[in-house]
Amino acid sequence: MQTGVPLNEACNLQVRKLEISDKSKGFVELLQQLTVCDAISDEDFQKEFQELSSLRDDHVICVIEDTSCGKIVATGSVFIEKKFIRNCSKVGHIEDVVVDRDSRRMQLGKKVLSFLTDHARSVGCYKVILDCRNENKAFYEKCGFKRKEIRMVKYFI
Repeated sequence: MQTGVPLNEACNLQVRKLEISDKSKGFVELLQQLTVCDAISDEDFQKEFQELSSLRDDHVICVIEDTSCGKIVATGSVFIEKKFIRNCSKVGHIEDVVVDRDSRRMQLGKKVLSFLTDHARSVGCYKVILDCRNENKAFYEKCGFKRKEIRMVKYFI
């Protein structure tokens, strides 16, 4: 999927990579609909943005902007893990997929996943993986993902 291409001219929706100006377009507030995400100062946002940008293709954050109102309505990210297995291959890890509660049922989550999986494939990943809540399983299956094994987690906070 090309960066900066309108998804639907009538709806003024554009899928693209995160830009520094997206903080003022509701990016952080959108993440707060997904999980714990405290307020982030402009300085901290800029530092984190610069650090993630320095990773180039190894960490990509996709956003969908409603350009008619300048609001970020969907996002997700993929980071690339380099492996020794499978002839030093790569795996894409999809994280933090969320669609604004007022913009759901418009296939935006599917568009974000397509952008992220296309990116992972283009940099040579042999697969992409993600974790999801049980209530989101059907959505991800419709997007071509399948359940495999189980997830384990150990939180430090």
